[in-house]
Amino acid sequence: MSRLPSPGPRESPHGMSLQGIQEIVADAAESGTPLRIAGESHWIDAGRPVRANRIASLTGHTGVVDYVPGDLTITVKGGTTLHGIEEVTAKEGQHFPLDPHGSSEGTIGATIATGSSGPMAHGFGAVRDLVLGVEFVTGDGRVVKGGGRVVKNVAGFDLVRLITGSWGTLGIVTEATLRLYSIASSHATLAVSITDERQLSARLDNVLNAAATPYSVELVDAATARHCGLAATTSILVELGGNAAAVEAQKDALSRTGVVHEVPRQVWTRLRTADAAGTAVFRVSALPAQIAELWTNTQRALAGIEGSMIHASAGLGVVRCILPAASATAELLRRMAGENRGSAIVCERLPSDLWPHVSPSVVSDTLSQRVKRAFDPLDILNPGIMGEFS
Repeated sequence: MSRLPSPGPRESPHGMSLQGIQEIVADAAESGTPLRIAGESHWIDAGRPVRANRIASLTGHTGVVDYVPGDLTITVKGGTTLHGIEEVTAKEGQHFPLDPHGSSEGTIGATIATGSSGPMAHGFGAVRDLVLGVEFVTGDGRVVKGGGRVVKNVAGFDLVRLITGSWGTLGIVTEATLRLYSIASSHATLAVSITDERQLSARLDNVLNAAATPYSVELVDAATARHCGLAATTSILVELGGNAAAVEAQKDALSRTGVVHEVPRQVWTRLRTADAAGTAVFRVSALPAQIAELWTNTQRALAGIEGSMIHASAGLGVVRCILPAASATAELLRRMAGENRGSAIVCERLPSDLWPHVSPSVVSDTLSQRVKRAFDPLDILNPGIMGEFS
């Protein structure tokens, strides 16, 4: 898939302040100039095409605002990269257990805005479960805060969950407070080989019901396994963590589920970066109990497409498909929907000319329209990325 051309000048001065971001938004609002909100721009080609003349990047708005290791929380500016958060927290034996697809060079603001997660959502929850508080600048220049800097907050309207996954259409995330966890003293990554896919459902059940509490349980097809540096066979990848005794006990429990091999932890990094530039990506989801059927139906729909890869978060009921952009067609997505009736299909990346045919908008309902008008009345923040607001 070809990347979208840059919409225009990029504004990301070094050391950008909150006031500076407000001024950019206020200037855009006054002139009626739409803004393309960006972090490091690694995923700038995701979502529907954006009608914008300027890029407002948060790459200069970085750093730790507050870090209390004893509370297992950290507050960082929106342009701070996930790698930057890793470096700071690792010194205290802690980590932010979020591994969204892409790379650790992505920013926390973009991660929250796109609602991105990865395989560790199995054990730690999705991004919305790990963000305790947010600060963002609305389309009319206001600074809004939701949640807080502690694990327990008073009840009320959940602005954190509202802004998560809003794709920058309601506000620019300028600050986030995150929930941290202690780094385990011991880790192990196991691969459970599936030599007969007729046994897939039983093998998945055995792994998910084993006496273990895995961080991640990810099903990969042969092509994805090969990309990760493993033997080209369908496999269940399992990441374990804890003290040495706990990890050994869990490895022993999982060894009873089939042919199990310990593999390098680098497979997770390879999996995370599988959706390179020039690919189309979409997810198919259903109830976790239906994952084996969902997997089989998705494989059937993609049969014969050279270069395609499939992996699935088995405990979450989500199958993720990666294929060459040229292979993504409206007919393919209709076939996918036909094979998986009753499931949901969410597109991440598609050729720009395909969006109007397969998913013109997800914000045409009255509630979405009213929320948009409350936070971005002039529709200058990422216009079009989720569809058209009236």
